[in-house]
Amino acid sequence: MVYARPEPSLAPTGGSQVATRHGVTDHPVAQILFYGILFTIPFFRFRDLPGPFFMKVDYLLTAGLLLIVVPAILVQKLPPKRLHGNIWMPVGLFMLTNLASAILSPYPDTAFQGLVILIAFVIFMTINLVMINDRGVETWLPAVLIASTGLNAALASLGYYLGVDYFVEGGRGYGGTISANNMALMCVYVLPLAVYWGVMGSTPIRRVIGLAGAVLLLLGLISTESRGGFVNLVAVALLLAVQFRHHFHPRYLGLVVGGASALLAVVVLFVPQEYIQRQATLQLMVEWVTGEGQELAEDAALDRRASYVEVALEAFPEHPVLGTGPDTFKKIWVDSDQARWFAMTERPAHNTYLEVLIGTGIVGLATFLALLWVTYRNYLGAERLLRQHGDEIGAHLVGAYKIAFLSVLIYFLVKSGIDHKYFILALPLSVAVQRYAQHRLGLHQDASAPAHGVS
Repeated sequence: MVYARPEPSLAPTGGSQVATRHGVTDHPVAQILFYGILFTIPFFRFRDLPGPFFMKVDYLLTAGLLLIVVPAILVQKLPPKRLHGNIWMPVGLFMLTNLASAILSPYPDTAFQGLVILIAFVIFMTINLVMINDRGVETWLPAVLIASTGLNAALASLGYYLGVDYFVEGGRGYGGTISANNMALMCVYVLPLAVYWGVMGSTPIRRVIGLAGAVLLLLGLISTESRGGFVNLVAVALLLAVQFRHHFHPRYLGLVVGGASALLAVVVLFVPQEYIQRQATLQLMVEWVTGEGQELAEDAALDRRASYVEVALEAFPEHPVLGTGPDTFKKIWVDSDQARWFAMTERPAHNTYLEVLIGTGIVGLATFLALLWVTYRNYLGAERLLRQHGDEIGAHLVGAYKIAFLSVLIYFLVKSGIDHKYFILALPLSVAVQRYAQHRLGLHQDASAPAHGVS
């Protein structure tokens, strides 16, 4: 097996040598601030500090990071090398489409507010693109995501299983996040990285952390009672089984079957009945989609989601090319006949693809799908490159990131989340793993076959 580690100087604690060789973005202080920002993502409810609106932990960490990085970049008069990436073209086209849609929108105030959200999207994406180095890809990013999301899952579990009311809402765990469904995405997104550490960890401590993190994430996911999270978990579990299939030797088949049986028994005995009953209601949606069911009135949430689709399909023909403006579906919904059967409040489409289609039309959806395709190809290309050169450890790490990204795309089928920070993180991360693959292979290129370009 050919295996080469990234340069030790890429660590966020490499001192002045790092700042000299790789610029201010790799200085330990800048790296600590950056990963501090990422650590706060699951703790939406705990970020506010006393004082004005900008007194939030993540805002202050971001301000500190920019105060360090931006002046140094301006003095250098050259953009950081890590700012380059093939995602800029689809991102730029998507932003231009949203701008045109906002200008032509019948809901200009809402559309331009949606455009502001997308500008913040690009800023956060840029920060991630510049700050994630090879050591971050390999060590610090998985560590921070497992630690922060695992801790939040533990808080949600305290509320759901032990009755600490502060961490539950409506009987569903959500820890420090904004909602149970939001937390469900976070748990599923980080799960592939925890499994990677548990299976491929380079030290016993890392493997223990990975397995413990995976258990916490599963407990946290169950506490949310999220049906979308359950469907996402099933899909991700299948993808992980394929990803790590070569690590299961046939001689352990009996052990695997026995372990699966034991896990099923634990689920039956210890998973709350409310969770099982809530997941069983997914059958109503299946019957509605296939035409076997007459209506979804038995479940108000599913009935409302079906109504979102109906409203979107009715609204699309009126503005098919550029839509009605970013983030304007909620205006269409509240004025619709279907909304009269529910609380007359503005609601998102609970489907990111529908949200984009109604907001920016066919053109916007095409540029958005192009962005997703380029991102997926980046992950897939880096994984293939590493595997072709015998670096299975690196390939599995990139594969875990790829599955995490796919979990977001699945989540988008049931929630509107284009501004979710884990999604925004996943876009520049796809460029970072390309660099990671090329650098790893470059370290041993002189002693082996030359590296090929990432497909």
